[in-house]
Amino acid sequence: MRVRIQAAEWKDHLPGERRLAEILQVGRDTIRLAIQQLEREGVISPAEAGSRRRILVTEFAPAKASKSRSLRIGLLAHRPLEQLPQPVLLEVDQIRRALAGKGGSLEVFAPSWYEHRHPAKRLETFVGEEPCSAWILLRSSEAVQRWFMQSGHPCLIRGYPHEGIDLPHIDVDWEATARHAAGKLWRLGHQRVGILVPTDALRGVAAAVKGALELGEIGFQAFEIVENGTVEGMARALTRALQLKNPPTAFITTRPRQAATALTWLASKGVRVPTDLSIITLAREPFLEHLVPEVTGYSVDPDAVAKQVLRRLSSLIAGNPHPGGNSWITPDVVKGASVAEVRR
Repeated sequence: MRVRIQAAEWKDHLPGERRLAEILQVGRDTIRLAIQQLEREGVISPAEAGSRRRILVTEFAPAKASKSRSLRIGLLAHRPLEQLPQPVLLEVDQIRRALAGKGGSLEVFAPSWYEHRHPAKRLETFVGEEPCSAWILLRSSEAVQRWFMQSGHPCLIRGYPHEGIDLPHIDVDWEATARHAAGKLWRLGHQRVGILVPTDALRGVAAAVKGALELGEIGFQAFEIVENGTVEGMARALTRALQLKNPPTAFITTRPRQAATALTWLASKGVRVPTDLSIITLAREPFLEHLVPEVTGYSVDPDAVAKQVLRRLSSLIAGNPHPGGNSWITPDVVKGASVAEVRR
């Protein structure tokens, strides 16, 4: 908090306790202790009923503040840092290391209103209070992307852009990846394949479904199986799929958790993978390596992605609103042992 005050990010008043806890990703008890320390040091004013604390010390070296602001990157996410998938955590760690080497920082924010339908006013206030040279938008809605496009703040979408959004982005080519997975299953004789998708209307998931549905091979049929993100919801979805008159012989999962739940639930019902039914996942996390059989799928190197993100951020900070380079990441195939030929 002292560093941010020195950098003139908070000029006249300190944000409220709740806001500080959200910004710094710590508990409010920790914030209160820090505020008490700053008050004892004379940096901020004592508490006044109904008012935010005033900042009393404002004269600091301007060069130091300028350096801090020039390399400060903000990452807006739908969940707190500790709840993000492991590959994202590794990617964030690599970006932080690289920025720290240049005297900069990466700040992760997960505001409660990030996924609201109309976040424009809160975004305007938030970005004004958190000056950053550029922003990374993780799993961002159409409304969030449109606000950044219209406001002109430099940003990079870490995901798919929504329809009509002209912003730089980077993500796995989910359409091509799903088409590759569907083709692999078709070559092994699978003609009925279920695609497990969450209820969230995510652009990447929609692209994956499109890639599988449009494989175009003779006799191949793919269909969506929607699940609500819970174990019980997955069980209901799998039960419905297997009770169809013409059930699938393989599942494509769009989330690592789906692969884990499907594998263990099928085992509990006496369905053997891959002897009776095959599973392939479009997105992997390291924990899948410890399942038996290991799930076949596609993996992305977080270090390589972090380097691409940093190159685009450097270009944005330099004033180029449309950094070059390929926006699509091609994942590596992990062979696994959860896919086999269809039993005749």
